[in-house]
Amino acid sequence: MTHRFYLNEDNRIMDALNPANNEKADWWEDYGYPRNEQCFRELLLWRHLGELLPNLMINTNRIKVFYGGVEYQPPCEETVPMWSALHATIKASHLNTLDVALSVQHKFDGKLKREKPGWEDVTSLSLFVDDVERLLRDLYGESDIEAIDRVREAVLVIVTTFTEHLRRDLWKEHDDALDFDYILGIGVPEGCGISGSEWRRGMWAKVALFTRACEVSTNPSAYSEYTVEFAKRFGEHWALPNNHKEFLSLTEEEKMRWLAPAMNSSLTEEGIPF
Repeated sequence: MTHRFYLNEDNRIMDALNPANNEKADWWEDYGYPRNEQCFRELLLWRHLGELLPNLMINTNRIKVFYGGVEYQPPCEETVPMWSALHATIKASHLNTLDVALSVQHKFDGKLKREKPGWEDVTSLSLFVDDVERLLRDLYGESDIEAIDRVREAVLVIVTTFTEHLRRDLWKEHDDALDFDYILGIGVPEGCGISGSEWRRGMWAKVALFTRACEVSTNPSAYSEYTVEFAKRFGEHWALPNNHKEFLSLTEEEKMRWLAPAMNSSLTEEGIPF
């Protein structure tokens, strides 16, 4: 195989290596796009990023009605700046300079091989970043793992920063997971202990994560795909309250007292059992 990306008769991008990418994006001569494989790859990257973001940030806009009774939902304005920032960052990275042929020679098998020792690794943000990494490994191949790792880190920084201001619940879920992991021994520097303030912060983070899992389980349609998946995994490992609504009606102090015995379960050396 000498070429991977090409155009069909309708100027839609085709992928000789991964047919799942076929016709996902269009090439427009009027926009001044170069007619080469690197451009085709960048257009596919743009389209796929746009498809992943709604799985992270659910569109809460109300359905509107066009003239004639046609219903439509306005796009989620919060995703657009993040979409643009992610695409521009990846385009400007060393990863985007790699020859397309390398993705054929070093084909991605579809499976990430990263260890996931803590709850930080399965938050909504991390699940999104995992899918972006899968996309990168598919489009660029696995010839330069260091370049992929650097871009992955940049993607996590971007989505963490944006969500802190645009969708704070997503940012807080991730931040709470970091604090909870810490009192479980994950991320603690070798030879160091856990201070009293760190323990208290971690315990309150535990309360917040139990609350988050109960809220999502009670009304999953109000949350994004990644958040529902996080709540599912969290609930599979920790014994959530039988009556979610009753638990959610408690004060934070009452939730803390309820959860204290629930700490009997702990992480194994292998990490979270999925």
